[in-house]
Amino acid sequence: MLAEAASGSAGSSGAGALIAVLCAALFAVGAVLQHEAAEGSTSASGLRWRQLVRKPTWVVGQLATASGTGLQVAALALAPVAVVQPVLAVGLVIALAIRAVRQRTVPLKAELLGAALTTGGLAVFLLSARPRVDVQTHEPSTLGVLTAVVVSVALVAGATLLGRGAHGALACGSAAGIAAGIAAVLISVGLHALHVGGWAHALAGIAVWGALITAVVAQLGGQQAYARGSLAWSLPALILLDPVAAIPTAHLLLGERLQQGHAVVWLPAAVVAAIGVVILARTEGPRATAEEPAAGGDR
Repeated sequence: MLAEAASGSAGSSGAGALIAVLCAALFAVGAVLQHEAAEGSTSASGLRWRQLVRKPTWVVGQLATASGTGLQVAALALAPVAVVQPVLAVGLVIALAIRAVRQRTVPLKAELLGAALTTGGLAVFLLSARPRVDVQTHEPSTLGVLTAVVVSVALVAGATLLGRGAHGALACGSAAGIAAGIAAVLISVGLHALHVGGWAHALAGIAVWGALITAVVAQLGGQQAYARGSLAWSLPALILLDPVAAIPTAHLLLGERLQQGHAVVWLPAAVVAAIGVVILARTEGPRATAEEPAAGGDR
């Protein structure tokens, strides 16, 4: 019986991880298109929302993001937060590839190295971490959920006070990533409540509404990040801080734990993936088009 339960849990986690990959692809499409729209809708006074929402690229980007969010909910129904959220880091590599195609540019060697480290470290992390999901004995407290929501709102609000440029894009991207990670945990809390007591019980709880608020705040923070500078400044921070915030929040609110005995493997793998994200974040600069070599590059 225990073996069958473990096998079923592993199968569900695998299915959840596969759905999360598709979710990451949709988020990548949404991020690239929303960044393009935000870049063209920003003035010295800030982001022009009326101009932004009229752009077809922004609408399509929003649809891709909304579809990805729906798949994320499905993934979280099958797999723990500590599996789903790190998988979304694949979206960074996909987004950079989409950007290269749309701008007809040649990927830099540093981008290829960063992508390899990110995906390789992530793969090892997922294979070795094996989160435990059988330790939740009670629903998180109302205070805990409220605290998570307030932290998300405060971080995004504070980051938007910064101006344009690398610092503003990095701060808004980081705040949006933390808010997105917390939102994912609250979605998981809501799904647990739905499983235990049905729709009435889930909607009567604070987690579902907290998840909705936090998800909207994360989206607004992402828009501000895209409007403040390059995608290479904002997206890596958003992608990296998402699981960094989600995993400890899931531990505090849901009781999810990574296998401590395998930390000698998954911890260095997580560090490698983080290094890959940092390398990708530092690759912004002049680059060649597909028709000409990069300056100073191989001839």
